[in-house]
Amino acid sequence: MSQYQENTKQALATPDTIQLSTEERIKFIANLIVDRIIQDEKDNFALLEKIDAEYDTIA
Repeated sequence: MSQYQENTKQALATPDTIQLSTEERIKFIANLIVDRIIQDEKDNFALLEKIDAEYDTIA
């Protein structure tokens, strides 16, 4: 296999999540969101404050 073919093959690699069903993808994304919220809580809601400042979302 030529170097070009190897590079092309590597460039076409797909993430593991492509093989997940729709329900599995939703659960995966939900878990990412929950993990980020937990981390933000540990960081005294720094991300939430940035979101609020940017979008004025918290009344």
